[in-house]
Order: sequence, then C-alpha cells, then structure tokens
Amino acid sequence: MASQEEQPGWSNLPSDLLRLIAQRSRDAVTGLAAFRSVCRTWRAAVGPAPRLLLPRAGSASDPTLVFPLARGWSIVVDARDASCHLSHLATGATAALPKLTNAVRDIYGHRPDAVRSWAFHRTYAAFTYSLRFAIHVPPGDSDPLAAAAGMTVMMYHLMHGRTGMLFCRPGDAAWTKVKKPSPLQHGCLRYGFFDFVYHDGKMFGMGGTNGQMAVYDAATLDVLHVVGAPPDTNNLVTKMYDMTTRYDVVPKWKVFSYVHLVSLPSKLILVRVSVKSCVPVAFSIFELGSTPNGGLAWHKVVDAGNYELFLDRHHTTFRENVSNIGTQIHYVHDDYNLLVPLVTSVYCYSMWDCKLECIYSLPDDGQVYSTKPSWFVS
Repeated sequence: MASQEEQPGWSNLPSDLLRLIAQRSRDAVTGLAAFRSVCRTWRAAVGPAPRLLLPRAGSASDPTLVFPLARGWSIVVDARDASCHLSHLATGATAALPKLTNAVRDIYGHRPDAVRSWAFHRTYAAFTYSLRFAIHVPPGDSDPLAAAAGMTVMMYHLMHGRTGMLFCRPGDAAWTKVKKPSPLQHGCLRYGFFDFVYHDGKMFGMGGTNGQMAVYDAATLDVLHVVGAPPDTNNLVTKMYDMTTRYDVVPKWKVFSYVHLVSLPSKLILVRVSVKSCVPVAFSIFELGSTPNGGLAWHKVVDAGNYELFLDRHHTTFRENVSNIGTQIHYVHDDYNLLVPLVTSVYCYSMWDCKLECIYSLPDDGQVYSTKPSWFVS
C-alpha cells in the first residue's frame, strides 16, 4: 500500500482537468454538489451547483413564502398582508414590488385583509398551490440592483379569474393587467394563464384548457399572434387548478400532458411532459417558429441544445450544459387535489439517451410543509 506521502495530490490537479471531471458528474443536483464538497480547490474549479429547495415541515400558519426565480433572484411574499419584494440571495440586494392585494382590488373592486381570506385557501401554504411567477432579467449587467431596474415580473393566481396575467416592474405602484384575447376566451372563461414567459421583447401567455398561447408586444401590450397547442397534445392538464393524474382517481391507462414554457437566449421552447399514474413517462420539446402564412407555431425538435432545464410548479429556469450531451431536464412532479394526499417526486431525464431517473421523493408523512419544492439556479 502506498504511503501517505505517495498519495496523489487530488487538490493539485489542473483546473482544466477538474472541470472535465465535474462535467462527468452524475447530474447537476447530486453529482456536482458532491464534487464541490471535496475541497476548496474543487469547489473553485466549477460554478455553483443548482439546488432543489425542499419544503420544510412547519406550521400551517407560517406566513413567509419564498419563490426562487432566475439569475439568483427570489420573490418573498408575506401572506399576512400579501406584501412582496424581490430578493437576491448572493448579494442581499432587494427591490420593492406592489402588494398582491392591489391586483385583487384593481380587478374586483375590493381588498381582502389577508391571503387567508382568499377563496379556497385554508393555509398560507395552500395559497402557493395556485400561484405562478416569471421574471425577465436583462442580460449583461452584473450589478443586481442595476439589473433590477430593467426587470419585468409576471404573475398569476387562480383568484384572478379570467385575467390573462399581471405584470410589474420594480418600483411600480401597482400590477398591470394583461387580458386574454378573445380567441382564448372560448371554452375557458373561468381560467387565466397557467404559464407565461418573457422573450425577445414579447410576453407569452398560455391559458385555459386548450393549450393556446397569446403573444403580446411587451411595450404596447398589443396582441401579435395567437398560437395553437403543440401537435398531438392530448388531455392537457395544469398544476394551477389541482387536476390530478393519480391512478387511484383516474384510469391507469390515461396519459396526461403538462406543458412548460422556457425562454432560452436565442429561442422560446416548450417542454411537454406526459404523465401516467402520477409518473412522467415521456418528454418532448417544441420550438416556436414561423409558418408559411406569417404566423407562429410549435415545431417538434430533438432537443433544445446543450442546456439543463429546471421545471417545477412555480417557474422554469435553465443553465448551459457544458457536458455537450444535449438537453437534460430536471423535473419536479407533484400531484394534489382535495380528495387525495400530496405526492411529490423529482426526476432527471436525458434527451440524449432517453434515460429517466427518480432522484428524490418527498415522504408521505402527513407533515404540513411551508411551500412546494423549487429549483434555485444562480
């Protein structure tokens, strides 16, 4: 056996070689985190690992709700009075946002005193089940406070009803309503947008139960296009409305489709997750492109390029995949309605080799959790 003096100096390996080793870690969550934990040299050789922020067991009356978004930013909501603000975890920078209750007052003409009074939410945590955020951070500015000045924050909650979505910019006095165009009103009058994103000077909102998407000019709010659902998207469901896919509630053979919009630097994509018996069974990627008549449509592609995509109930984010093996998808699936318990599992899927792995399951222990699992990617 080699003596201690003869052992290789693992912390002295060249940084280029360390990066190659890191690229071959098992996945972005567990593999890279383990690599970075070896020593300071290894941690410095690669960037921070994405983290899955798990819900913590606690009181059902816990009023603080945190929603991680893009570029290290989170939205922090105090459910007691629906006040909220942006917070940058790494630097401690903050930016003010209008109260969520302002949005309710502007739409319905009344102002509830607390989130708990809003319909169907028995706990503060339950309030988060039907809330979605998206954020646009202008690229290129390394100063978080300077970047915040140009942000656009989009939001929708089930309480907003038929309104398409709402948006604001840090410092605004109130949220601005963005209504659904008339083609999207048909057949889905009760629902707003269940997913939305900002891309290339436009806001995109997908709403209702038919998978149609409205495209808005972000400056004028004019409707530029209405885009149909991706081809062969059947049994579309959303987590926004507690539509269950559990086998003990629906037939075991039935396959449901969840869709997620993702704004990449040079393109807008849609990830469709096919779920059967509360387990994902297939992933498909579509890219938004033009049609011969000047419109827009979803076109199926093999993958989205060398990216790691992170999808959960509240938002989507991404980072470049330096391993050059195409697209990897990290997906949080949770299923809940008033009749059955909560089921949450986390999956990693590679478009390159079609390998699906369950990397985490939240124990069904009857605990009350403060919020849903969410990805944090700095």
